[in-house]
Amino acid sequence: MSNMEKEDRILDELLSNMPKFTDHRPKEEVLMRVQTELEGHKIEDKRNKVSGSVSRWMPLVVSVASVILLTFLVSSYINEETTMKEESKADRSSKEESMRSMDVTEESVEEDKSIETNDSKSKEQEQTNEMTTMASIVESPVELLPLNSSATAVYGDSLNGGTVFHFSLVENAYSLPVTIIIPKEQIAIDFPDIKPNSLQLYERYAEMIDEEALGFNDYHPYKGYFVAEDNVLKHYLPEGHGYDTASGTSIPYWTSINEIFSDFDWLVRLNEDGTPSVWDQFGPLDEPTPLTGVNGRYYHKYVALNGGAYLTSNVNAVTTISEAFEQMKKRESDLYIPVIPNEVTYSYRDDNGTAVIQFDEPLDLTTLDRKDATLMIEAFALTAASFETEVKLENIVQQQWEEFDLTKTLPKPLGPNGFILQTKQ
Repeated sequence: MSNMEKEDRILDELLSNMPKFTDHRPKEEVLMRVQTELEGHKIEDKRNKVSGSVSRWMPLVVSVASVILLTFLVSSYINEETTMKEESKADRSSKEESMRSMDVTEESVEEDKSIETNDSKSKEQEQTNEMTTMASIVESPVELLPLNSSATAVYGDSLNGGTVFHFSLVENAYSLPVTIIIPKEQIAIDFPDIKPNSLQLYERYAEMIDEEALGFNDYHPYKGYFVAEDNVLKHYLPEGHGYDTASGTSIPYWTSINEIFSDFDWLVRLNEDGTPSVWDQFGPLDEPTPLTGVNGRYYHKYVALNGGAYLTSNVNAVTTISEAFEQMKKRESDLYIPVIPNEVTYSYRDDNGTAVIQFDEPLDLTTLDRKDATLMIEAFALTAASFETEVKLENIVQQQWEEFDLTKTLPKPLGPNGFILQTKQ
């Protein structure tokens, strides 16, 4: 059954079920009503004619509109599909390009890494070179120059108004005493209003001296710090300072302390908290230790690893000058060489407070190495000076040797192994 037939059936059922009406109106009213309806039908027929003409064109209009709509839809679909294909191709191209770019990027990254690694190594090398150069500039603002004479020791007439700074150079666990002349111009700059003591000189110049440039160990400055109280020198030592671990560390420490701080009488070694230091080989150091300086010493020749010949003294002091002159003949170790030739003998006597060395046989200094002959003369003068006296040499063939007048008492040296401190330009 079609939908239309079904609707007709439903309509018939509705009509049959409607109630039946009886018209009780007068005939005149009915006639008027009929006429009104007829007029209405005429108007409606006119409308239907107009509507019918429009209705005949409607299918054509609808068909044309449908064709136009379909054309639009098909065109849109085709355009969309084309666009999607193009986008797909573009996506694929983009992905392929991205992949190629990633490959190129990875290669570039690897190359960049290689370049960066090489650059980093180059920069590190440059920085190392710069640091080495800067370190040499910072660590060595001064240099030590040899004396302008054939003598190796420092004497009063060679100061030229300068100040003596006693120092030490360490090698083979031994301390070599050196005497540095600080020019008066430098002292005027560094200590304009005072006469510096040994501690002030040490604190000002020790760190500047390039010991390794002279061929010795980098030993100074000492670990910890110092405090001076009258004639007492207090050394505050850090934990693990190492000066007491063995004789090879304690001997250069103790010897150099005595050589440098000759104007102090006592040394007190303390921990950083002020408690007495516990020296590994001796235990707690509750009492001050006397500083003997370079008193009671005798001198030998020492040849350093740099090839230079220097004068150095014994570690343990002796009590008399006669004993000191006697010990100068003996070789105590492989490092210390006597300045007196084996075949040369002499005697000692005191002449009104002046020590006199008389050689048993006339001594011709030209038979000796010229430098060794000078070192022998100065070793006698330094040994006498350690006992606060002067010495005269007798029975030598030459009356003049280098700058020494051998007819007179030798000048009293202020210290061995002289240098002049000069600020680098």
